Amino acid sequence: MRIDQGGATTLAAVIGRDLLAIAAIEHHAAGLSGGAMQRAQLDSLGFALHNIYNALENSFTQISLSFENHVRDRERWHRELLDKMFLDLAPLRPAVLMNASRPLMGDLLGFRHIFRHAYEFVLDEEKVLALWRRWLAEGTAVKGALTNFSGLLRAVAAGDRPAL
Repeated sequence: MRIDQGGATTLAAVIGRDLLAIAAIEHHAAGLSGGAMQRAQLDSLGFALHNIYNALENSFTQISLSFENHVRDRERWHRELLDKMFLDLAPLRPAVLMNASRPLMGDLLGFRHIFRHAYEFVLDEEKVLALWRRWLAEGTAVKGALTNFSGLLRAVAAGDRPAL
């Protein structure tokens, strides 16, 4: 499916909103990770990582719905959706994420799954902090890739580039 100017405008706005949400979450979480953590701080940092992935996944979902518009495996749709973001689906759309981000994104997805479904689970401070530090170090590339993809969409919306 080709995206028209209106669809490109809308999708770029969704991605922009999700990136702003991630920035706000990061700002909140930055105050949590210094020194020994209380349980509430650790849970809050875990919730922040969970929410960062949710914001990313919202953008991924909207991208998928705008271009390929299907998920084949209902049991593993979160993984399938993430995997699609690394695919160059020319002529539909370019890859959204670079392969170098695959390990981080897989770990964030796995953490989000555990965080969401393990109700009596106590977070491991070392692991949560390690994932947070990885996000701080490597997440810039993920956010940059989404920003670049949004730029392509804005170019389509402005008529400066042919439809994707």
